[in-house]
Amino acid sequence: MAPSFLAAVAPDDPPVPAVEPRLRRLLDDLDRRDGYAPGHSTAVSTLAVRIGRALGLDEVSLAHLALGALLHDIGKLFIDGRVLAKPTSLSATEWKAIRLHPVLGEALLGPDQSEAGVLSIIRWHHERWDGGGYPDGLSGSSIPLGARIVAAADAFSAMCEPRAYRSAVVRDEAVEELERTSWSHFDGGCVHALIESLNLTRRDSDRRHNLPFVRRTA
Repeated sequence: MAPSFLAAVAPDDPPVPAVEPRLRRLLDDLDRRDGYAPGHSTAVSTLAVRIGRALGLDEVSLAHLALGALLHDIGKLFIDGRVLAKPTSLSATEWKAIRLHPVLGEALLGPDQSEAGVLSIIRWHHERWDGGGYPDGLSGSSIPLGARIVAAADAFSAMCEPRAYRSAVVRDEAVEELERTSWSHFDGGCVHALIESLNLTRRDSDRRHNLPFVRRTA
């Protein structure tokens, strides 16, 4: 079932992209992992396509975006579920482990996935506009557009979902946090397209806050 922030907004949402049986089994395994929010990958894929449409991407690019978003967290299959489900702050060693998941996901799918656009999303969806992300410290427009789109969609979806270490936040607070971190964490154009795609309105800049939950979005 789609998270509430996706409900009844756009009746023409595309279907979740078809994947080969091996990948479907991997996605099902990921949804069952301790500490992983069931349905998160599907929600990110749906939202990413909405953003892509708002940005005017063609159908081929949208198809690659949908698949890359669906598989973006597949590397977390290699991460200890006790780390993903940990209700308290991660240690330095645990952070180092969890930050490997984009590279692990790329390595898992690389031999069978010929579309570079899909693999670039998996590897670089945790890069930041200001260069402070991982795994390669890319910045600005050197981060592929698909990865920038999924970064915004992933963060928004994650904030709206309950996790072991925090409760879900309301949609307006998630939007506020993405706006606050536009052009530092996220491509501001992608954030604006996300807001447009959900028929949301910008909140008064006087009401921006430093929300603590964003520190544990991985």
